[in-house]
Amino acid sequence: MRNQQVEKIGRQVSTLYRQTQKFINRRMQPYGLKYSDHAFLIYIAKNPGLNQRRLARLLSIDEAVVTRVLKKLEENGFVRRERDPEDLRSFCLYLTARGEELIPALLETFNALDSVLTQGFDTASLITLRTQLEKMTDNACAANGEEL
Repeated sequence: MRNQQVEKIGRQVSTLYRQTQKFINRRMQPYGLKYSDHAFLIYIAKNPGLNQRRLARLLSIDEAVVTRVLKKLEENGFVRRERDPEDLRSFCLYLTARGEELIPALLETFNALDSVLTQGFDTASLITLRTQLEKMTDNACAANGEEL
């Protein structure tokens, strides 16, 4: 019985993830961005000078993937990379003016998504849900030998 419940939770999480991707992709299409690009831009906006290795850890993404996405964002004029003076093998990341201009649209997209996802929930339910999702995330990370 418990395995069936877990399977159903996994299926719901997977469906929720795909649907949020569609929502964000539709909103980001005019800017030439996709679902995964937003997190890079928001983290860099909040942490100017962040290096690629730290960004990969924060996003729980392989460093090679981070490099590919950053290259595309750089080519499209959203991000600039500068050599890290403390580690010449690494780059510090900054938004360009074009990237900075995009942040309000990104934040609006996520506010709209939050409104859609939380429709019909009271505050207490949302607090409980967030706590449970954080615990599930921690469990998944621990099972993979990772930390957030």
